[in-house]
Amino acid sequence: MRYLIFIIITFIFLSCAKKPKYSNIPEISLKSFDIISADSALLNINFSDGDGDIGGSPNGEGNFFIVYYFWDNTTNSYYVFKDTTFFQDSIDVRIFASPSESNKNKPISGEISLSMSPYRKSKSIKKLKLLVYIKDNSGNKSNIIQTPDTYAP
Repeated sequence: MRYLIFIIITFIFLSCAKKPKYSNIPEISLKSFDIISADSALLNINFSDGDGDIGGSPNGEGNFFIVYYFWDNTTNSYYVFKDTTFFQDSIDVRIFASPSESNKNKPISGEISLSMSPYRKSKSIKKLKLLVYIKDNSGNKSNIIQTPDTYAP
């Protein structure tokens, strides 16, 4: 009988647990950036958004933004990679899918995985890093995260 009462009290306590509170401005953190091969990489980020209006792109402009930097051995510094094949010369814009409709107007968190192929414009680029941010459907821009220096094969 004691065990049954303990289980019922535990169940009641756990069912009253509060939902997490997140800012309505999305927040992201880097989980990993892994080079898979000379031509492909996998970028994983964690995200949270207080009002769940994240993902999809109602205006068609994109919601996942990547700025590429490459290392110049001559000057020993990073430069923004500029090339007309990338959107706006230096930013790669992508769209990630919306979570389910049941998450709208609710705090949400999760992971976004992006398969990148290619992840660099030229195989001559051996050292690079990425800056990443996202926008929610209200236009709120997340914090900016940066991958560590990455050495490509």
